[in-house]
Amino acid sequence: MEKIDLQIINKINQKMNEYNSREDSFHNKYGYIRKIVHCDTRDFKCIAVGKSFIADKNWKTFPDFLFDYLKLVLGKGWWEYNINKVKPEQHQIISWYLKMLEFQGKQKKNSDGFYYSIPDDSMLSYTLLSYDLYTISHNSDLQERVIKRLKNSNQFQGARFELFVASTFIRAGFQINYSDESDRTQKHPEFIAEIPKTGQLIAVEAKSRHRKLDVVNKASSNKNLKLGITQLINRALRKSPNYPFIIFIDLNFPDSKKHHPNNYNHLKLEFNKSFKKNSIDNEFSIIYFTDHNLSIKNNNPRSNYCESIFAVSKTPKFEIKEMNYVLSKLNKAISQFGNIPNSFSEMDFNNTIEL
Repeated sequence: MEKIDLQIINKINQKMNEYNSREDSFHNKYGYIRKIVHCDTRDFKCIAVGKSFIADKNWKTFPDFLFDYLKLVLGKGWWEYNINKVKPEQHQIISWYLKMLEFQGKQKKNSDGFYYSIPDDSMLSYTLLSYDLYTISHNSDLQERVIKRLKNSNQFQGARFELFVASTFIRAGFQINYSDESDRTQKHPEFIAEIPKTGQLIAVEAKSRHRKLDVVNKASSNKNLKLGITQLINRALRKSPNYPFIIFIDLNFPDSKKHHPNNYNHLKLEFNKSFKKNSIDNEFSIIYFTDHNLSIKNNNPRSNYCESIFAVSKTPKFEIKEMNYVLSKLNKAISQFGNIPNSFSEMDFNNTIEL
């Protein structure tokens, strides 16, 4: 066997260091998700979503693809039926889409022919939903059940939050597996997640506080705001899985109450009052409380998506191994929500070495 030139070894080491650095940067920004698989053929951009390929001539950027992907998931028939509905009957997704078109129509192309702008609330909400659907489809299995709920205006908020929770666990590097919904002998959690470091299985449930969208709550104080967490937690606990149990509860604060300094004090008081006599500490491992409001009306909508607070049980029936590891992964993944690649090449790592 011939000896490899020292200069070549140095180039290989340099390339490996560059690759590792870029990969660390990628994970830090987007989480532990599969990279975008894409190619150009003739005039088409081809993109892999899981085991399927889809293509289009007009996808110059990754958001271009996301604008169309949500339509593909919901189906041509559903989209055409709902796009012409008048405003009172309009589905929230259609409302976001039409407002997004208005916003895009006001933007101007740069000298390179691309648009550069900070998305408004409707554009961001629409794109984030599409990205969550893509993330789940590309890294796991997207359930038809949640798509049906997403299409239903009455079930949309809960379905949207369920997608957020699933994509969060994927970004955290967890493998998720959905329960067999045909099994009617017991109630199932949203999914079972496998912790990457230990291989331990945990059950995950998501519940969202339903509020009227695009309606400002005019309550004069936070005391008048009903969180409704007791009912949501009790409904989640009915699943009683034989695994460590993580529950996500979305508070969905109305616009007038977002970022109120007493929000989480109010939450703590309601939680303690509801479960003071009948402790539920042995029935859960972690409860995350988030504010994933869907009717955002301010100049920095992304900031509204990353707020969370969690409670850890001191006496769980099933303990989570490496609890600090799990919390750090989930907290990081929650903070990454809203990070969407702009270009397809943003996730491409060149491994070739020029000698």
